[in-house]
Amino acid sequence: MKIISWNVNELGNQRKNSSIKDLLRKFQPEIVLFQETKKEEITGKCISSFWAVRDRKWISTPSLGSSGGLLIAWRSDKFVDIQVEYGTFFLSVKLQDKQVKDQWWITCIYGPPSNMGKLEFWTELNDIGNLVLGPWCVRRDFNEILFPSDRKGHSRITRNSKCFHDWIAEFSLIDLPLTNLQHTWSNFRVNASCSKIDRFFISKD
Repeated sequence: MKIISWNVNELGNQRKNSSIKDLLRKFQPEIVLFQETKKEEITGKCISSFWAVRDRKWISTPSLGSSGGLLIAWRSDKFVDIQVEYGTFFLSVKLQDKQVKDQWWITCIYGPPSNMGKLEFWTELNDIGNLVLGPWCVRRDFNEILFPSDRKGHSRITRNSKCFHDWIAEFSLIDLPLTNLQHTWSNFRVNASCSKIDRFFISKD
């Protein structure tokens, strides 16, 4: 199974959609997760502008002003959706493989980039964790570090980092390692600020 997850920082413009289309054509994923779509609604026309597969289905949450917006899309010839859950900062779907009949959850995350909303964020993540039964995959943009080394020049564990650790431990999640990459975000300035704020977790089952 191939999954692509990307903070697209706005769907819709021709140049961005062309880059997305090239990526999907190259890797041929069965499931696509996007963060920061910055769209109030995702239509079939929008999906067709970057994903050429005929049999597909999707769920989405709207942007919050000029930021946010989540999308999970999947090949409907491969999977059937069983249950959908969503909140301010997450979007989840329980899928069943049509061939082997396995069922599992996948959750797309976009956490608040500032301290405002962090309490609600951790509460939502605990709520969805308590709801999920069985295999679970959680992906992407937590906008929070786990370790001081995850942020260039950072030297201490913050309260939100501790909440992050507690959440991972509570639901026995496995943090999949990055390949050839130390950080996942940069402001691309001279003496750039760099952080590892994107992660891919799976449950032990």
